[in-house]
Amino acid sequence: MKKAKNSERLGFKAYFGTTAMSLNEAMTTSLMTSFFLMYLTDYSGIGALAASLGTGLLVFARVFDVINDPIEGWIMDRAKPGKYGKYKPFILVSILMMTIGVAALFFVPSGITGSPAVVCIWVILGYLLYDIGNSFFAPNLMYRAMTLDPDARGRLLIGPRLITMVAGMVLSALMVIVNGVNAGINNMHTAFGITVLLLVGVTAVVSLGGTAMVKEKYQAEPDEDDPVKLTDYFAMLKENDAMRCRMLSQLLTGFIWSFLFAAVMYYAKWAYCADLTTGAVDNDKFGMMSMVAGMMSFLPLIIGTAIAAPLMKLFKSPEKFHRLLLLVQCVSCGLMFVLQITGLLARSYVIYFACVGLCAFAIGVDFMPDGVMNIECMDYDIYKNGKDRSALNNALSRLINKAQNALSAAAIGILLTAVGYIVDSATDTYIGELSNIPSMLNGFILIMGLLPCVLGVVGYLIFRKYPINDKVRAEMKEKLGQ
Repeated sequence: MKKAKNSERLGFKAYFGTTAMSLNEAMTTSLMTSFFLMYLTDYSGIGALAASLGTGLLVFARVFDVINDPIEGWIMDRAKPGKYGKYKPFILVSILMMTIGVAALFFVPSGITGSPAVVCIWVILGYLLYDIGNSFFAPNLMYRAMTLDPDARGRLLIGPRLITMVAGMVLSALMVIVNGVNAGINNMHTAFGITVLLLVGVTAVVSLGGTAMVKEKYQAEPDEDDPVKLTDYFAMLKENDAMRCRMLSQLLTGFIWSFLFAAVMYYAKWAYCADLTTGAVDNDKFGMMSMVAGMMSFLPLIIGTAIAAPLMKLFKSPEKFHRLLLLVQCVSCGLMFVLQITGLLARSYVIYFACVGLCAFAIGVDFMPDGVMNIECMDYDIYKNGKDRSALNNALSRLINKAQNALSAAAIGILLTAVGYIVDSATDTYIGELSNIPSMLNGFILIMGLLPCVLGVVGYLIFRKYPINDKVRAEMKEKLGQ
């Protein structure tokens, strides 16, 4: 008897396209998360203004996002499916905006560095261009429109996640590449800008090609009698208890990733690569150390992502698996804080990178169950309320994520401002008060160790109320398939 064809099955083109589509966003986001503040403070050439400008900008941008992200989600939910789909045009525009914005942020012209007002305008405009583009990049909406099969959706998440990790590993060698470019021009500021410009330019071309390969299958036409309104943002929070539970937990647990990676390079640089008596940094050693830091951050993420699917099958339900992985992340961050207090962490980079690697591994594995639950919260809203507000749902999730990344970087900026952090952009030598460096290192571990541990435990307790189980999932799939 001939086996019935699975209409929800996706081919190689779909998986390859979504993976390539995500490359530019992965590269630009990794640059902004890991290196933006360090570029401003150490290599932009704007001096003591850098830490306060970076901190103020990130806080301002999140206030802006509170207004901007719901509006962008509303625009996408109200859009009508066209020749190229409903969400693809937004993805294409977002790639171009993120590329131009990041290129501007990492190549502040030397000619304007002497004018604080012009520098502020340049940086603010570049950041807003990146930020608005990033908000329009909504791949989860594409995945939901491509198939109703939860397993296929889970597999769609793997490729983009892995390409994000690959981008992170490439960036782990960023300082090595910058040092190589600098050897020919003898200017770290310009070398940094040239390197970033090439990276975002190449990835943009790849992502535009990947997006063109993706096709949307399931589209909900906007309801002309009851269209999605901006006020639905608040109605959704009230009515969708699954999304509300997940968002409240994510509001806290998302800081584990963002706090960890906001400080990981700074701690490695000043704990293991600097002469604390002179403030001089061994750039070759820091280049290698940053590569090791990147490898120990992203390689465990890749391994965790690769083995997430079979592990999740063992636990059968994504919510139970997610809770276990949250506990692993909390333990690894808490251990890092304890080791810093005892003085062991600053004496051994092996111990430091082992703690970072363990946390990264748990985060990598957790991406699949958490991603599946993010998409099913969109389904749950349609299942419970009969209204497609997926873009608003996605906008809220991304708003929380961006706020966490910004607040993490802002916390680092506040710490650096408090210790009077100043680095010569040409020589990479610390020219602030050297006696403040030990306190600065303790502050880094407070941010990337103790705070994520406490927030993660509270988020774990909140998530125990998540309402979707296997029975509800089966009912949702049957209803949405009709």
